Amino acid sequence: MRWSDHKASWPNHAHSRFIRTPPHDWHVQHFGTGTKPILFLHGTGASTHSWAGLIPYFQDDFDIVAVDLPGHGFTALGSKQRSSLTLMGEDIVALCREMSITPELIIGHSAGAALALEISKALKPRAVFGLNAATKTFAGLASWAFPFAAKMIALNPFIPSFVAGLGRNERRVKSLIENTGSKLTSAQLAFYETLFQNQKHVEGALLMMAQWNLDHLLYRLHEITTPVYFISAENDKTISPVVSIETAAVLPNGTAYVLDHLGHLAHEEDPKLVAETILQVMPI
Repeated sequence: MRWSDHKASWPNHAHSRFIRTPPHDWHVQHFGTGTKPILFLHGTGASTHSWAGLIPYFQDDFDIVAVDLPGHGFTALGSKQRSSLTLMGEDIVALCREMSITPELIIGHSAGAALALEISKALKPRAVFGLNAATKTFAGLASWAFPFAAKMIALNPFIPSFVAGLGRNERRVKSLIENTGSKLTSAQLAFYETLFQNQKHVEGALLMMAQWNLDHLLYRLHEITTPVYFISAENDKTISPVVSIETAAVLPNGTAYVLDHLGHLAHEEDPKLVAETILQVMPI
């Protein structure tokens, strides 16, 4: 996505900056008046915009960094072979070191929560928060369909273009979001419409799904001693709260909370409730 086309309307655009850390050209939003660093990692198909409602509850006390994941939003993908959990984690760690940031907290949503767990081994934060965390491997058809999709995307550049064309249908985008169990405002949906219409963004999301592999992380969960707090939503139709509860039980210092009524995008639906939940149990 071209920043010049969307800068004026993008949430927190005044705090955006672009950083070249090979292989990617990163879009980062960096703001806050506090001294305790927090790193925010969105989920597949989203961007920094998804944190717009949540961040104000933290910016007075924290130094905040929100990142567009490789190929998402305004971060230009430097390699189509680095969208796996492990390699994306390595690249995020390299970005943090380039920015001289050592986060005390990492807050990740969905696949971003799995990334938060992955990089916690290198960055050693004081705590990790996983919002509707995607910490379960794909089963059945998806277990072989996604790797196959990666090869198809590499061979046929028209696939992302075709999917992006579907994003121009407002009703289709609204239905896609509602199928996660969340209800967003028209203004919030407009950002997803913008993202889903962009071929580069769609390609980044498809590559991430196609290369996603949790096996190594899940096998070594017992080695993560950092306190991890999972916050899931009762009405999440994408990832059951049971996933967070089961993952928390494996971790040496894992805790799970379930919020009533909200869906997969709980932090966008009710950022105040999610922020209050985080702040109540935050160890710093």
